[in-house]
Formats: sequence, C-alpha cells, structure tokens
Amino acid sequence: MSDTEITGPPAEARASVALPGARSELRTLPLREAGPGEGWLRVTASGICGTDVSLFAKGLSEPTVLGHHVVGRIAAVAPEQGKRTWPGRTGDRVVIEEYLPCGTCPSCASGAYRLCPQTDLWGGGRRVGTLPASEAAGLHGGNAEYLLLQPNTVVHPLPPELSEDLAAWVLPYANALDWTLRAGAVRKGETVVILGPGYHGLAVAAAAHYAGADTVVAGLRRDRARLEIAESLGATTVAADTGAELAEGVRRVLGARAADCVVDAVGAAPHVIGVAVGLLGQGGRLVLTTPKQPAAVPIDTRAMTRGNLRISAVRGRRPEYVRQAIASLADGTSGLQELPSVEVSLEETGDMLARLAAGTGPESPHVVVRP
Repeated sequence: MSDTEITGPPAEARASVALPGARSELRTLPLREAGPGEGWLRVTASGICGTDVSLFAKGLSEPTVLGHHVVGRIAAVAPEQGKRTWPGRTGDRVVIEEYLPCGTCPSCASGAYRLCPQTDLWGGGRRVGTLPASEAAGLHGGNAEYLLLQPNTVVHPLPPELSEDLAAWVLPYANALDWTLRAGAVRKGETVVILGPGYHGLAVAAAAHYAGADTVVAGLRRDRARLEIAESLGATTVAADTGAELAEGVRRVLGARAADCVVDAVGAAPHVIGVAVGLLGQGGRLVLTTPKQPAAVPIDTRAMTRGNLRISAVRGRRPEYVRQAIASLADGTSGLQELPSVEVSLEETGDMLARLAAGTGPESPHVVVRP
C-alpha cells in the first residue's frame, strides 16, 4: 500500500513491543473500532529518540510499544459524538506530539500542555510511547503499523512536500528551536557552543544557524562520525574527553571571543556545567536540556553574578516551535536534509534499540522505524 492510499484500518496490526529485561518481540495486535473522540493513525515513520533507548535499556515494567516521534496518515476518525481536541480528517498527513494532556489544568489552559501534571514523564505521566500494551487497544507508540489517536492527542498537519524521514525530525528540531531561539535568545551574529553532538545536539546546531549565529562550535565526545555530521551543518568541532580538554579546544576556536550561548545537550556529564559557565561572556546564557546525575551539580555563583549570566532549564517545546520546525524543514532552511538517515523495519527495531543502548548503533543518530 502506498503512503497516500488510505483504505481504513485492518483487523490487526504488527508492533514491535519492548519488554521487561531490555528485550523486545514482534506482536500482532487486534484493532478495534475507534471509540468516541478517537481515531487511528497509520504510522509511516517513527524516529528513535534517546528517551526510547533509555526506557528500553532500563527495562519496561510492562510490555510497551515505544516511539513518540510519530508521523503518519489518519486512517479512521470516529463519529463526532465524542469530544476530541485534535483536528484532522481521514487521509490527512500529520505529526503527533508525545503529550496526552488533561486539557483543564492551569498549564493546559495557558497553552503549556507539555507541563501538564498528567503528562509529566518523571511522575509516570501519560505519553505516546509510554502507555503499556495492556491498556485499551495497546497500540500507543509509533513502533507499530497503527497507533490509536486518543481524544487528547496533540496533532499537527504536515505539508505534502515534507518527506517522511525529514518529518521524523519535527519534534527534536522543534525542541532545538525552542531551546535556541527562546531559552537561549540567540540572535544574528552571536556565538553558540553546543556540548554533545548527539541527536538533539545536532538539531541545536541546525537551529543555531537558522537563528543566524555567526559561529557554532560543537564538541565533547571523540566520536569522529558525529563530529563530521556536525561539521556538515556548519559547526566547528572540538574532540575532547575531559572538561579541561573541552574548554581549551573551544577557547582555541573562539580566540578572543566568548560564547554568547552554551547549550548543554550531553546528559549524564555534570562536569560540563562548570566548563559551560567558564566559556560564557558578559550576559551569556546557559541552556540545560537534560537532567544530570548526580542531581546536585555545583555551580560557581560568583562567576554567574560577575558575568551577569542566565541559566534556563527547558522541557520539551512550545507548540509554536513545532509549527516553525515544520515550515523550516519543508522549505529547506533547517539544513537537516543533509544528514544521513538510517531506516529500520519493525522486525529490526528491537535489535536496533539494543545496539543503541550498548553504544554500537549506526554513525548517524537519525534512526527511523518504517513500519
């Protein structure tokens, strides 16, 4: 069946189900009729994110269909007697966000549905790609042929000219635009340093150039392939294993200039916080994108005060940046079309998650499940 042909959902669908003990298996699950306010999405692409890998590696408490960077076509919409918040008709091509917000709390009322307590990832919140297969239809993640659209699913329409692989970049790129343009307040001609050229770090490099940054530096790991990908996005790279090596390498690139913005996209590397503060000039901004382990990380508050520095910690993205990411990806201004994409089938998904958890995945961080 072609990507544009919609015949309605079948009686059953295949899914790659992540299991307790960092295992997975391919299952065939029945599809019921969409209930009030629901619909079915035929999944065409599901990007694998670091959160998916982390959940898989730790082992799920229950069998779960992972995948929350989901692109597809609406295959069925229930009659309108049910209340739903998402727009769309059968045949529409869409990307969905991972959040399943309540719609009534103060955060939802203000438009910040990503902060809704019901969808809080650290509080066991309800999100696409985290609900167990034992719940309702069981198909709640993108690593499957079909996904249940719940009444509170967050849906964004996609233009026809945007390819499936590029559409799988929408959410990480939207994150990067929010972190760079809003939290980092990056302006034309500024200098941006990105710590960690992984999946989101590369998206931040693209977002920094989109913002008009004059100099973009990416570094930390000695993964030559990832650094070369960052270079293809216009970044100057620094290979470093330690904080001292990183600071020395970045200063060598910047010369007499200091960083206007540093985006920490590393993850479990608390030592980089001190390095980031030391690289910033007067009025510089530090953007924290991932929680650190251990949680308590010392920060030189004297340096922060003397430098008039600002720290912003971010979670997800505002909805306007999803729309901006879609437009930028569609018109070619993101630069992410130059990045290599690795496609895997449902049969290969479990093995790929295991490889990524073990650090033996492909050179490109852009891995897309194509059911």
